Amino acid sequence: MPIDLNVKIPGLEKLDDFEDMAGKLGITGIAPSTKLDKPVVVSKKGLVLYARADLKSKRIGSLRKELGLLRRHAVIVAFPLAGVETSNWAAGDRRVDLLTLGENNIGNTLKDSTAHMAEHSGTALEIQFAVILRSTGLNRSRALKSFRESTRTALDAGMKIVLSSGASHPINMRSPMAMTYIGFMLGMNRVDSRETVFNTPQWIIERNERKLSSEFVGPGVEIVKRGGQS
Repeated sequence: MPIDLNVKIPGLEKLDDFEDMAGKLGITGIAPSTKLDKPVVVSKKGLVLYARADLKSKRIGSLRKELGLLRRHAVIVAFPLAGVETSNWAAGDRRVDLLTLGENNIGNTLKDSTAHMAEHSGTALEIQFAVILRSTGLNRSRALKSFRESTRTALDAGMKIVLSSGASHPINMRSPMAMTYIGFMLGMNRVDSRETVFNTPQWIIERNERKLSSEFVGPGVEIVKRGGQS
């Protein structure tokens, strides 16, 4: 069940074009940047849409408040990789799913301390590869160098990795197989690359759908109904 966890759809009126491309590429679900009415929505064409929230605050106190407001309404919560203090906070908070590295923060790299905290909490490094497709020359080399360094740091720490398109136009979306080859470009082996495309996004989605259900109480604790009784 291949899922692209970051598709920057300008508005739901543009959804049809992205749906058509997803169908051609074999993608069954996406996490769009557009606000959804519910955490999970199935489109008329059968594409599953997962609500995504990207944290925007710069200070830890504000980030905590923002996260508290968004977590119950989003399947995916992401924080753009930034300074060590805020990145370590995000990596250590189990409510944050992704530390994102993309076009807007290429100059930042994942630190060892952040990666080890994320490995413990289950937060994954998200690499949005759209910038590689759109850039050329020195700009592409710079992006690849940044992505490769952070990928190596994450792998060495045992931190999970997610590859997502970050596509703002359907033409920038890629098939799951093409995404695994992008993983090779970033220094992953075949097993790690397939994990980032096929398994880790699905694992994050399933984990958070359980948390959003009415039966979830806390980590490792859920209400089990038997014979119609809880």
